[in-house]
This record gives sequence, C-alpha cells and structure tokens, in this order.
Amino acid sequence: MTIELINTLTNTDLPAIAWQIAQVRAGKSEALWLATPHEDAVHLIKKQGLLPTQVFDMYAQKYLSDIDETQGIWWTDLPVPDEAQFLIYPDWTKHIVSRGIERASVRWFNDAQRLAQAVVWVDYAGQVDYKDIYQRDGALFAKQYFSAGALHQSDFYFGKPNVQVRDFYANGRRDFVYAYDQKYASAASYLRYVSQRYAKASINVTQFDRTLTFVPPQTSFTVIDGVCDDQGQLRPELVDILTDDAHPIMTVRVSTSDYQRLQARGIPLHKVVTITI
Repeated sequence: MTIELINTLTNTDLPAIAWQIAQVRAGKSEALWLATPHEDAVHLIKKQGLLPTQVFDMYAQKYLSDIDETQGIWWTDLPVPDEAQFLIYPDWTKHIVSRGIERASVRWFNDAQRLAQAVVWVDYAGQVDYKDIYQRDGALFAKQYFSAGALHQSDFYFGKPNVQVRDFYANGRRDFVYAYDQKYASAASYLRYVSQRYAKASINVTQFDRTLTFVPPQTSFTVIDGVCDDQGQLRPELVDILTDDAHPIMTVRVSTSDYQRLQARGIPLHKVVTITI
C-alpha cells in the first residue's frame, strides 16, 4: 500500500501537494493521509476529485466518510445568550451581540448558504474565551479554550458525541496530546505512533515540514520542486537527508535532471532514485 502523506489541506495549491493528490486520484497511490485535522475536510477533498474513503485523518485515526451538507447549522439557529442579536456589519463580518455587548463573531463556510463553521466567543474584556468549530453537517468538530487570549486546550469531537482527542498547550506550544485514553508527549509522538501502526505501508512525502518529525523509517521523499532553491543552491534540508543515514527518509526520488545536479555537486547518491515526474 502506497500512501501520500501531507500536513494540511490548506496548501493544496502547492505543486508538490497537487502532485500527491493527483497520484491518489489516478490510483497510483492508494490513500492520502492528513496530519492536521480539518472541519471541512470532506468538502475540500471532494473538490480535489477524491472520495472521502480515500483520505485518512491521522488525528482521528479513521478514514473520512461522506456527510449530509444540507444539515448544517443556519447561523441564526446557533444557541445564543438571552436577547442576543445576530448582526452583519458593513464589512460583512458576522457577530452575536447581547445588550450592546459583542459576545461572539461567526464565520460561515465558503460555498454554503450561511451555514456556521466557527463561533468565536469573547469575554467581557474582548479577549477570546472559547471557540466552537462545526462540520458542514452541523456536527461539532472541535472546541478550543483560551486563557488570557492564548490557546490553552483543543478538544476534538470529529462529529462524535464525546471528545476523541485533546491537545494541551503551555506558553503557546502544544504540551501533550491525550488521544483515545492514551497520553503522548507531543503531537509528533502521537502521529508517529499512528504512522507506525501501518508498518507495511510505503509512505511518501514531498515537503520539508513537520511531517519529517513523525514519519516512520523507510519513508520516501519525492522532490517535485527541484533540488535547488531560487538562488541555485542545493536545498539544505535535502542535503541533511542525503548525508544522514539515520534519517527516517531512506529513499529520495528525483527527476533525471535533478539527479545530474546532485551528482555534479558530489552529494551522496545511495538514497537517490530517478523517476518520471
């Protein structure tokens, strides 16, 4: 089983990410894995021409399933304090106001008929208190809690009645993860555990991002953006991979022209294979 692993759905316009999605769409890879959960994942995946069942949410530890997008929460049906009003300001921002005091701002889903995606509740000092995040079918995706305006805790429901995964933060950084009755020292350690459950799978990545902190040994890296940066210098992250035999990336796949560039620079090539990109 070949898996294309990406960090988030917010950068599908990047050529390398688009290439990975195209691999799954064409059946050359069996699944797309997401490291960062997203409340609108099903809708976004469909826009990319994939089926929800082809996409695995690593945080939820499950493949996506189709949802009824007609059952979302109409924004004026949100539960609100007594005597609250729903207001749309001239700049098209949406707000919940009670007795002259703004209590929350509301975000709608794109391409939806005023269905609520997120509600950001504020305290009387105007700082963020907590946030409710919904799926397009109206199910609760996550709740986030803040302290003095800083994110303190994220509870992921993934549309279920109870919390499935909890992230805890301290000093602006994720402190630990509590997922399905197990505690993990970090998000990377949790995602590493999930990826290692599929030891027989062949995982491929294309980005020098946080995915490299949790991919299992024998992961491959396909260089879509070229081995050199805009100044014609070899990408230092790639050099690190090619010169570190302990790195989890054990195969680097490049075009023939990029292979020749690496060869000309005297870079070790024992991890490198050429493919048609």
